[in-house]
Amino acid sequence: MRTAERQEKNIPMDVLVLENERSAADATIERLEESGHRVFRCHEPGAPAFPCRALAGDGPCPLANPGIDVAVTVRSHPDTRPSASEDGVACALRSRVPLVVAGNDIVSPYDEWAAEVVRDGDVVGACHRVLAAPSGDHSEIATDALRQALQRRAGSTRQADALVWRDRKRLRVVLEGVEGVDDSVRGIVAADVAAALRAFDPVIPKIDISFS
Repeated sequence: MRTAERQEKNIPMDVLVLENERSAADATIERLEESGHRVFRCHEPGAPAFPCRALAGDGPCPLANPGIDVAVTVRSHPDTRPSASEDGVACALRSRVPLVVAGNDIVSPYDEWAAEVVRDGDVVGACHRVLAAPSGDHSEIATDALRQALQRRAGSTRQADALVWRDRKRLRVVLEGVEGVDDSVRGIVAADVAAALRAFDPVIPKIDISFS
């Protein structure tokens, strides 16, 4: 779904918000909630950086229940190291949740991990854009699995491609360049792609695959 369509339909996002120091994310949280999105935290306001709310027994980890569409960390000052209160960034990335870095990013440990960096303060728009775009990592995994499956199952060396969109509810996969492949082989190929994605992103509830 394109960014404009998602915004027009006002589809709510579940957003995990972190910060590199206390209250750095207050304005971001306010904008997200005013836009109708649900905000989740790893730490209760005013609580120490350790333990997180799940370990402290204050509720389930939001990455497990209900699941998160996108993670945002707000940085009030440059630092080459993650802060203690940004511990959920690593958890989100391990769960294959895309990361938006907002605020002062002149020096940041997340440059190679961020799906988008926000310098103009439009965090809501950045989250929409990230969810509207295919996931690069998922698409790479799916494309490799698709090409290997076509070669193994049909003896084909065609350069087929896969695009994968992710949110907390599902992976939406579109397989391209498989015209002329028998339907029976298509089904097996799709299963191989789904298996590769399931191994890469085991927490996602559902995988929908279609052919372009």
